[in-house]
Amino acid sequence: MPTTRCHRPQLFLTWLRFLVVLTLVTWGLRLISAMVLTPSGLWPTAWWWGLRFDLAISALLAGLTILALWPASRLFQRLPRRGWLVPAAAILLFAQLGDWLYWRETGRHVGYEAAELVNSAGSLGGMLFARWPYLAGILALLVLIGRIPVASARRQLRLAPELAMLAVIVATVPIVRGGVNGVPQSPDDAQRLGEADAATAALNGAYAALHGLQRGHKYALERTTLGWMSDTEAKARVDRLYPDRRLTTGAPREMNVAVVLLESWASVFMEPLDDGRAVTPRFDALAEQSLHSHDLIAGGRRTTEGMFSLFCSYQNPPGQTIAQTDLARYDYDCLPSRLAHAGWQTAFFQGSHENTSGTGAFAQSLGFRDSFGKEDIERHTLPENYWGVYDRDLYRFALDRMSDMQEPMLIGINTNTTHDTQVPPGITPLIDSDSRAAGIRNTLHMADESVGNFVDAIESRDWQHPWLIVLVADHTSRVEGTILERSRLPFLLYAPGIVKPGRLPRTGHQRDVSPTLADIMNMPLPAAMGHSLLDPDAPQLAEYHQAGTLGWVMGDQVVEFSLLDPTQRRCFAWQPPASPGAEQPCDERAAQGVRNAYALTQQAQRHLFDGTTSAFAREARHQDAPSSLASGAEP
Repeated sequence: MPTTRCHRPQLFLTWLRFLVVLTLVTWGLRLISAMVLTPSGLWPTAWWWGLRFDLAISALLAGLTILALWPASRLFQRLPRRGWLVPAAAILLFAQLGDWLYWRETGRHVGYEAAELVNSAGSLGGMLFARWPYLAGILALLVLIGRIPVASARRQLRLAPELAMLAVIVATVPIVRGGVNGVPQSPDDAQRLGEADAATAALNGAYAALHGLQRGHKYALERTTLGWMSDTEAKARVDRLYPDRRLTTGAPREMNVAVVLLESWASVFMEPLDDGRAVTPRFDALAEQSLHSHDLIAGGRRTTEGMFSLFCSYQNPPGQTIAQTDLARYDYDCLPSRLAHAGWQTAFFQGSHENTSGTGAFAQSLGFRDSFGKEDIERHTLPENYWGVYDRDLYRFALDRMSDMQEPMLIGINTNTTHDTQVPPGITPLIDSDSRAAGIRNTLHMADESVGNFVDAIESRDWQHPWLIVLVADHTSRVEGTILERSRLPFLLYAPGIVKPGRLPRTGHQRDVSPTLADIMNMPLPAAMGHSLLDPDAPQLAEYHQAGTLGWVMGDQVVEFSLLDPTQRRCFAWQPPASPGAEQPCDERAAQGVRNAYALTQQAQRHLFDGTTSAFAREARHQDAPSSLASGAEP
């Protein structure tokens, strides 16, 4: 900090000066990121709507700086004139950079995840250093900001600092809370725009990150307000969405099950290259021998969100996870728990830290007895990436453990190669380029070979029971398309002689995977929101969410609408396996689809937060309570 010193600063003028500087920096960052975050045609709307968040984060950081400057001005006669704004500017810049990197991975801003970053500090630090030009730019900007002086007080009145501090508080609070009256603003207010892309573009990344950090894990407990439809109508619509059907009875079929959660795999990146070369040839070959789809709809944007959707066949809180929250303490009727009670040995494997974002503990809460992470994997044939071990070493470790497990068994594997976009030395990349697009496909190609070898290794061994092998993405990442494109997952169920190969006859959802496995094993999941993909009479129920927008798939049409104002909607043609079609007028079928999707979400969320998820589908299907979780018998 420079040695130039001044008498007591004028706190209010200094706050005003700092506010202007931070706001200009924020606007500059918004301009720089406009081409990435702001779709064409949304710039004016996103700019004006986002000003409230820009001013809020700038006023907050400027106010906190003055709050630190105030006692210092009382304790010392002379203070350094410059450098006071550097800590606040550093917080702003690094929060913006972190949020921007997170957005490129997930397509959404940081929220409750900010409270979990300390668990992945090493991985995140490595990613930041790999992007050293950004760090150099931030440091250069901080040097310039460090030259901005405080405003000197012309008169040394006795209570002037206290009066100025009071003025700072009076000015800061309304800006941060978004006004004098009403409920304080939050990142959710961006959803009032009624369009996910506009909400994403309007929200300030640093504001979202610091808000999530301040809220901590309680941020995930926010119940979405869903009062647009009466409870009576919602229940009636859900009843019609779930036809009454008697569940099968009998003893469970003992089969080994492997569910591989393909980290961040997105269907859009699996398409062949322009020269015809396949990006995922092993997956494609297995798909031809499996029940498969490249259009399974994702239930969330994080691993724990995908796990809840996959294993518990239930809807996540929109844009949030129940992991590491009070909701995780409720009792859920999940497939791993059912199998564990019925005598299956269960284990969950990860290539990253065992409990990153609470994933390991969450897996065990769902019914996996054992949980392993990269710290348990001692033998490495490849160096680690920023997040952990490559899939080759992860699968080898899992296979070694499986040799000691009793059958029947259920294993879950969350892969790690595609958590990063770099292939290790010694691996020939599919595309000889340093571009981000090439990195995504190179790691995908490498992960594809590893998962193919894993399936081969299972088939090469003698087992007491046959295998059901599921390859499915936990969520997508790095997709810069529509919300629907970000929600399309690859999926296959490989069970030669048990499951007939072919493309899914309808657009499936992650929630349908566990009911499908349970159907094959004669172990029904009566509390599941999803339906067996083998049931030809099952209804089409597939929705997705991002930034306050809910999408609903209806055969050859998709409708997207705002949960805050469902009258704001738009429709698209949908003809899998092709990409989503052009926007089209919304008809009466779309209007009914909006009401059905809203009803399903309203009732599912009510039961989720009330801790009565097992009652949701039972009530809709008019079933009684189960007699046993272990037997698999009809409830």
